[in-house]
Amino acid sequence: MNNFHICFGLSAYGTLRSVFRKQNLLQRDSIICIEDDFSVGPLHQLETATGMNERVDWTLSFLRKIEPISVEDLTIVKESLLRNLTLPSQIPDGSNVILWHGQNASDSIGVSYAIYMLRDKNISFQAIDVTAFSMDCDYKVRDLDGNEVSYVWKSAGALPPEWVMDTYQVKKNMPAPLIQSLILEWGKWSLSDKSMLRVYKQGEVLAVPEDYYDAMLLEHASNKFQKAARVIGTVMGESDQCIGDTYLTYRVHELIKQGLLQYQGELMPLRLLEIRLK
Repeated sequence: MNNFHICFGLSAYGTLRSVFRKQNLLQRDSIICIEDDFSVGPLHQLETATGMNERVDWTLSFLRKIEPISVEDLTIVKESLLRNLTLPSQIPDGSNVILWHGQNASDSIGVSYAIYMLRDKNISFQAIDVTAFSMDCDYKVRDLDGNEVSYVWKSAGALPPEWVMDTYQVKKNMPAPLIQSLILEWGKWSLSDKSMLRVYKQGEVLAVPEDYYDAMLLEHASNKFQKAARVIGTVMGESDQCIGDTYLTYRVHELIKQGLLQYQGELMPLRLLEIRLK
């Protein structure tokens, strides 16, 4: 039986591929990356060409608002999104699919999306919850004062390479009732979702207002100009959610438009932008 590992995001893909190469696993195992952030943007009928093309158009428009991006880069983004529609053709009947995910909104929706896309194939599913594993093993890091503190991996992208094979050992079979519930879950997102932002709370993905992170951004801004990237990085590190700098950059721009933040330098690219409370 062929093993196909599905992960979400290039960071997770790079880590798995590097470790699997060193372990000589790539001769029999394949890794597929679903490259998208399902916590942000439209999900309507994303399993269809029409829905995916709508998401492509939204994503390209969204990126143009917040960063200078070349035509070549936009083409790469478009191709990576459209590639998700080919998932069923990449995995033959009789395969075993292993889903690497964390407890976050994007991965949770991504798992249901992947299973929905493969629902008509004769496939067995297993799952690896890296967040649960990091809590079970009480993974530690050192804080700025040199003290050991517990650290939770919110996504497979945060999985340290040296822990990949240990994490691999805790994969669990996904029973048929769970698979069916995830198929139905995707159907709900696909048919009814009109939200632009989602978060993960107590095991459930919830739609939230677009300004969900604004309070944290304002909290970490000050009366003195500082690099916007520093404020965004702090919010990313302290938030209990997995959220990328792209969306937070968008919210910084919106706060500037609303007159809640003042800026100097250039709005784009992010490295040239400095902000303070107004």
